[in-house]
Amino acid sequence: MFQETSPDRKWTAFRKTYEESRDTIVLVDHKKPEKVKQYAGVSRFYFTGDSNLLLIRKSSAEMINLNSGVSKSWNNIVSSKFIKSQNKWVVLRGVSSSGTDLEIWKEGNLKETYKNVTRFFVKGNDVFFMKNEAGKNLLYDLKIPEKAIYSSDHEILDCSWSDKGASAWVTEKNGKTDLVYISGNHETFHLSTDMNRDFRTASISQLGTAERFLVELTYAADSLKLPGNPDIWNADDHKLEVKFQGGESEEIAVWDPKLRRLRMDTDDTAPEKINIGDSMYVISYNYYKTQDYIHQYPEFDLYRYQVENGKQQYIGKGGYMLYYGSTGRFVLSNPDNNWVLYDIDALTEKKLKIADTGDPYFSEDDQYILFETEGGLLRYQTDTGDLVKIPLLYGFHSTIVNPIRGEGISSYPNGNKNLYNSKESLIIKMYDKKNDLTAILSYSCQSGKKVMLLAPTRERIDKIEHKNGSLLAVSIEDYNVPTYIKAFNGSKAKIIYKSNPDDIEVGRIRSERISYKNSEGADLTGILYYPLDFSDKKSYPMITIVYEKQSHLGNQYLRDGFFERTESLNIRSYLEGGYFVFLPDIVFDKRGTGFSALDCVNKALDAVSVLRSIDFTRLGLIGYSHGGYETNFIATHSDRFKAYASGAGNSDLIRSYFSYNYNFLRPFYWQFEKGQYKMPGSFKDYKELYIRNSPIYNVSEISAPILLWTGINDKNIDWNQVMEFYIGLKRNKKEAVALFYKDEAHGFLKRSNKIDIARRVEQWFEYHLKDGVKADWMEGSDQQD
Repeated sequence: MFQETSPDRKWTAFRKTYEESRDTIVLVDHKKPEKVKQYAGVSRFYFTGDSNLLLIRKSSAEMINLNSGVSKSWNNIVSSKFIKSQNKWVVLRGVSSSGTDLEIWKEGNLKETYKNVTRFFVKGNDVFFMKNEAGKNLLYDLKIPEKAIYSSDHEILDCSWSDKGASAWVTEKNGKTDLVYISGNHETFHLSTDMNRDFRTASISQLGTAERFLVELTYAADSLKLPGNPDIWNADDHKLEVKFQGGESEEIAVWDPKLRRLRMDTDDTAPEKINIGDSMYVISYNYYKTQDYIHQYPEFDLYRYQVENGKQQYIGKGGYMLYYGSTGRFVLSNPDNNWVLYDIDALTEKKLKIADTGDPYFSEDDQYILFETEGGLLRYQTDTGDLVKIPLLYGFHSTIVNPIRGEGISSYPNGNKNLYNSKESLIIKMYDKKNDLTAILSYSCQSGKKVMLLAPTRERIDKIEHKNGSLLAVSIEDYNVPTYIKAFNGSKAKIIYKSNPDDIEVGRIRSERISYKNSEGADLTGILYYPLDFSDKKSYPMITIVYEKQSHLGNQYLRDGFFERTESLNIRSYLEGGYFVFLPDIVFDKRGTGFSALDCVNKALDAVSVLRSIDFTRLGLIGYSHGGYETNFIATHSDRFKAYASGAGNSDLIRSYFSYNYNFLRPFYWQFEKGQYKMPGSFKDYKELYIRNSPIYNVSEISAPILLWTGINDKNIDWNQVMEFYIGLKRNKKEAVALFYKDEAHGFLKRSNKIDIARRVEQWFEYHLKDGVKADWMEGSDQQD
């Protein structure tokens, strides 16, 4: 759930989540939390400045005075937008047969009306609206609505603006697109007049305070760039992604509308551009130059691009992340996973000797940078280079909850404008990964005072609501505690809502954290859930779920339904069905992904072997995606399990290593060398290790029945990997069933298919682990010689 608290802190509203809908809003009175109201069919909701509740539905809305209970309704709504900072609701309504009117409301009072408005645009705090008169589309600024600021024969698709003026999209009748800049005195400048090529889309951003813009253009497919026959793929090609763009291309230009100048660089040293808010410079880089596909994201050389003359100057080696502040002077990046600060004005760099462990945030004047780190924060002073450790909570990693984030950088893989407000307290979420503890505290940048707002707890702290440096509310849950909301008012805290009050059974569920080490000595934890009606006089089967580290999931509320952590298996239903469920941590090392997983699972099973209530002759193993691969591998090297279930898992690492991943649009070998599989190196250097960690080469050694499934449209793990593993099982006369869903991809979306695979997995384990009835679809799974 995501809660919002009213400005007077008397009410909290949130959206209720069901399996298939999220259109119900719940309202809680802090003084009388037992009196809960619900409103169905709501697409959006807001608290107004006077703490009235605005509910917006498909074509209607209502505003409720929560103190008096009086409500006001609106019908025939075409579109609407609530501007919270101005406490203003902008509504386009079809009030008569003659057309639609634009209405401006505040707290249920009509403030302004504009007749025959066809459309409006809201960006930030500004509103533009359109009228159609005498065949012309007229654009108006709500701040000066007396006179149109732009007139066009063509449809205006979008509108955005800055302090210096506005830019509007105009689509011409012949299908061409134009970008129009409207200056502060309402002069208009057309991008199309300054270039000799038609473009498909364009995005624009102002460079500092200058009346100059960075424009990103995309072009429709160029017949000269479309794949030929044959399509030629060269070995030194760094742009394989482009093969799948259908001939479309991109270009970045600097536009001086008043000088009638659009400069597009012919130098491809660093064609990509990043607007960092400076009037003189932007950052440029070459996205493809260092692309070797060994890493998911390459590291880039950074250049300073002078917008006046197009001159490029080398700054330094950057990483795959890039952050900047508000002045345009500094840029922060992470080459080799260590932070480096670049002074754009001086063309210098400082290696900060700070590991890349969390996000960085600049102060408003760029004088300081705060880094999230273990135990607290690091504060770096940009001019002096002084680095100060701000201790907050030993053993806990910090995450700033209330930063000021700018728009993301579209072409750079990761990064954006990151700021913090030094004048208000920071709310910081602290997490102890080893012990799975979470705390929330506040820290004043000015006084250095820190206040514990929520003491360390094993419960899961989910949504955190805040305002002006104050904590308003948090959502909390545990595996056997349904989600509840705790509201804060200064130092006082109060539980105002408990979800699923009828779910009494979940309180009887028991879990245990199991500590163990793998053969390499790594400290690991497994989460063991007991059957709902557990008795130490009985013996129960156990299902083990594998993926990677899962101990941090031990405080997730065990809801029933399709909220599973592993595709197709809902833990709650299996506990109610008389199973133990075990989630062991898995880490990978130099032995390879499969053998590392096998070792971790074996050590985890050894750790729970002292529990006599677990019937170790009736163990099941299940995994999905990466867990599906682990299940396949363990099945070829273990005799501890009686049945397996594997979804969308790789079976041949070599085949996958040399494949093209259509989900990530890149060769897949980065996943093995630098990604999820964490192999020690390339196939060239570790051929035998890749072979030994591939389940397909030992498929003949599987000694227990296995159920396989996947979606035919899976673009991440090729469905052929599952099919070929099935072929190997069939050739070696192993007991197996494979299920292939024609209308699903890597993660199942259709409810009918989710129900189907969940039912079949349940039947599979019931038959093999509990001597249940053999379902018809399993007939013939056990081949006879």
